[in-house]
Amino acid sequence: GTIPSEVGMLSELKYLRISESNVHGTIPSEVGKLSQLMSLELSSNNMHGTLPTEVGNLSKLKIIALSFNNIEGTVPSEVGMLSQLQHLLIDRNNIAGTLPTEIGMLSKLANLVLYRNNIEGTVPSEVGMLSQLQRIWLDINNIAGTIPTEVGNLSMLSKLNLQSNLITGPIPTEIGMMSNILHLILINNTLTGTIPSGMMSNLQSLHLSHNRLSNSMLHLGKATSSLQYLNISNNILTSFPFGENGFKELETLDLTHNSIYQDISVILDGLSSIKDLLLSNNFLYGSIPNTIRSLARMEKLHLDNNRLIGTIPDDVLSLVRLRELKLSHNRQERQCFPWVDKCGGNIYQGGDLCCDGDNGEQVCTDQLGVDRWGLLNVCLTPGLHGTIPAGFTNTPYLRVLDLSSTLLIGNIPPEIGVLSRLEVLNLTNTTLTGSIPSSLGALTDAVVLVRGNDMIRGQNK
Repeated sequence: GTIPSEVGMLSELKYLRISESNVHGTIPSEVGKLSQLMSLELSSNNMHGTLPTEVGNLSKLKIIALSFNNIEGTVPSEVGMLSQLQHLLIDRNNIAGTLPTEIGMLSKLANLVLYRNNIEGTVPSEVGMLSQLQRIWLDINNIAGTIPTEVGNLSMLSKLNLQSNLITGPIPTEIGMMSNILHLILINNTLTGTIPSGMMSNLQSLHLSHNRLSNSMLHLGKATSSLQYLNISNNILTSFPFGENGFKELETLDLTHNSIYQDISVILDGLSSIKDLLLSNNFLYGSIPNTIRSLARMEKLHLDNNRLIGTIPDDVLSLVRLRELKLSHNRQERQCFPWVDKCGGNIYQGGDLCCDGDNGEQVCTDQLGVDRWGLLNVCLTPGLHGTIPAGFTNTPYLRVLDLSSTLLIGNIPPEIGVLSRLEVLNLTNTTLTGSIPSSLGALTDAVVLVRGNDMIRGQNK
């Protein structure tokens, strides 16, 4: 049904709550006559039309909840007259236009929730006047401009979500001083610069993926001891402060799709609580260190699409909680160098070897990737070499094992067949030999890929 205009005659009505009742039609302007109304809750219906300006007459109103409808138009400036309003919840509608500056007059507002609408313009600086505000959810709109510095005045704010808008510029330094914020979500904008220094001391999760952050993050590890989730994937970072003491509580670190050029051996320090370490698609180099065994809580280890060399240490399989291990695409093309001019010219006695590339970068490999070409040249084939470790009985929860496009040799360990939870086994484009173990036939629920290995005998599954 609909809400009749006669509702305005209920002069003593305090609560109008008709959520999830398939109500359609519009909000009658006569609602503005309900002088005693404290709560207007019409969420999860099929209502359309606009929020009537007469709502501004409801001086005792504390809650406006119109989520999950088809409300159109703008947030009327008259809302600013609602001096008692604590919750403004109009998410998942078709609200358009800009946020009125009068919103700064809502001195008791605790929750501003307007996500999944068509709001344009900028975040008004007057938001900084809302001293009681605890949550801002303005994600998935068309809000542009920069984040106003006045947001830093919101000492009670615990969650700020501006995900999937058109926001540009740096993250204001004032946000770094907010002592009570727990969750900062700025995914999928066009933010630049760095994360503010003096970062929030109580911050638990920081979501910054799909932006243009590029500047140094060296300060970040010094003031974020409570941080549990950090996602800066799909930016243009070239380094990250691994090894700092500020990440002792960190459980998820996602730096996928950046341009980080650092030695893998220093990355594992200071991550004693890590569960998901997602570092795919960077320029990480060096060998996976044996100290990886100290990360006993690890569940997802993604190091694919980097420049790792050396062998896969047995210590990886001491991570008994491991669910996903991705080491694929850690191989580079064979390159040859003048021994004296590019590789130092000293007598090679084994171990890692680095030569200078044409663009000034170093090309390095372990001993297995070194071969001489004539008397005066050396050729390097960087990548993950050696055999696949055989201790998979220690990782019973493993679901994804991707070692494709590496330089691994030897046989496929039959112990892989005991991984009853395995969903994906990808060994394509390696240099493995031997036969496909019959034990892999037990992996009835897994996709097993071994294509591109000319020396393997058996039928691909």
